[in-house]
Amino acid sequence: MRKLFVLLLLLLAGATAAHAQASTPDYQATDSLTQALARQYRWAALDSVGRAALRLGLDYPALRRRLGQAALARDRPAAAINHYGRALRENPVDTTARYGLALAYLGLNQPGSAALVARGLPDSLRRPLHLNGFQLLSRVEVEASGQSVHNEHRGPAGFLRLGLGTRLSPRLSLSQNLSYFGQNIELPDRQHHMRGEGYPVRQHQYHALLAGQLSPRWRALLGYHYLNSDFGHLEAPASHLGYAALAYARPYFAVQAGQYLGTLTDTARAQTDLRLTVYPLGNLRLYGFGQASVVRSNGRSYPHGLLGAGGRLHRRAWLDVYGGLGQVPVLAELDGLYVYNLLDPLQARAGAGLLILLPERLSLRLSYGVERRRDAIDNRLYNLQSLSTALAWTW
Repeated sequence: MRKLFVLLLLLLAGATAAHAQASTPDYQATDSLTQALARQYRWAALDSVGRAALRLGLDYPALRRRLGQAALARDRPAAAINHYGRALRENPVDTTARYGLALAYLGLNQPGSAALVARGLPDSLRRPLHLNGFQLLSRVEVEASGQSVHNEHRGPAGFLRLGLGTRLSPRLSLSQNLSYFGQNIELPDRQHHMRGEGYPVRQHQYHALLAGQLSPRWRALLGYHYLNSDFGHLEAPASHLGYAALAYARPYFAVQAGQYLGTLTDTARAQTDLRLTVYPLGNLRLYGFGQASVVRSNGRSYPHGLLGAGGRLHRRAWLDVYGGLGQVPVLAELDGLYVYNLLDPLQARAGAGLLILLPERLSLRLSYGVERRRDAIDNRLYNLQSLSTALAWTW
């Protein structure tokens, strides 16, 4: 039997390398060979035989399903999405292909697409994937950070956030966040051109984001951010920021365009974002990301760009680094989760984050960042450093 396997491998490889005008390979021999390789967990050989058969014109759902299985076993979820997706289009009732496709989407950190695909699975298969149709509490996250400032006009700052996630249906999910920011600052005295008095800034924020999975490739987002901060005003108007975005995902990349509109600190603001994430290896071993933003405030436009890259350090640990440049008076990030509404404009920033997957579906993220800001009092540049930790529990 082993000699037969080797012979078939040589025949398929030889036919492909020579680009011979040969007839389609024998279906029964190819099917028997790929089935035997799958039973023996010989994923590399199965992938080689299967791709050779595809190049020679032999393509059918069972072959695609086995190639998807081999791609998942070799940590290539992007390739698995292509194979399982093709098998499922040809045979929509193929439970194995549907389950494998959901696993592949999860392997690329696309739970919305996975939940949509998993709708057709029985509960016994959907529960282990944590893709139930409705779940009142699907995620809890607690974040705390401290900021140190090298500026006589600005004191240390602290930030706390509590995040809650709800899965409304396979298509809809809702995340809500309550956060608090505190810092003792010196307010500018623009009338007398003198140093002002110290003032404790306290900001309370609420953020909600509704995500709708329109199809495995398309996703729509609607968000709202409420922020209450006075900056020394006796009667502080509340700030409101709305958000809408449309995202398109493919196995090797994802792109998203978003728009913020609202009022922050008595000033109308608009922000347009274009975000791109790429997976050059077809998995999370290596990825790159970038974002271009344009903030519109007081009749002027302020561009800001960010580039970053990340990769897997260990089976359960990832590291990413980033850098951004461009002076903006205010900036909203991560679908409006963070709104940096400070007196001092942001000019440049850099940072790094470490994500660690813990047991019991817990995850820990440690982040360090440094920002270059322009002092609203004397127009000098200074550095603001931050260190944060976030613990999340996902069901």
